[in-house]
Amino acid sequence: MNKLFFIGLITCLNIYGADFFWDLGVGITNIPLKKYNNEINISTYHRLEGIKKYYTMDYEQAVYHFSQLKKEEQISIMYEFIDCYYSQNKYYEANQVLESYTNLDLSDNVIYLKSKIYLKLNMHNESLIDLKYLISVNSDYAQILQFEIEKINLLENK
Repeated sequence: MNKLFFIGLITCLNIYGADFFWDLGVGITNIPLKKYNNEINISTYHRLEGIKKYYTMDYEQAVYHFSQLKKEEQISIMYEFIDCYYSQNKYYEANQVLESYTNLDLSDNVIYLKSKIYLKLNMHNESLIDLKYLISVNSDYAQILQFEIEKINLLENK
């Protein structure tokens, strides 16, 4: 049985043209192996480093890494990017980043953060517009958003 197996193995190797050389248990062949490209994309690097810095509360470094990304790539980390500015009380810079996006481009939590930034910049009307927009597209948080609207109305009536 072992002789038949060995003869079959040799026959298969000869038929398919694979050249194998065995030396101390290491197989060598002249058939090229697949080479995998393990290079990391630079935008992936900046996104991941920025997220790490954000969660360790190193907001300045996080902003640096997030700002290295292209506009299309920033949308996936927009909340973290804007929250870094918000946490550093840099409301004007956060507003500058958000100006190039419409509410249709942004997620609900980013729009809510945007309304908080407007409130800090004393732009009450813009904040109200964003909160009303959120109520119109997401009724799950309507009561909370309505409370925020009432707070802004109280601020305006001082």
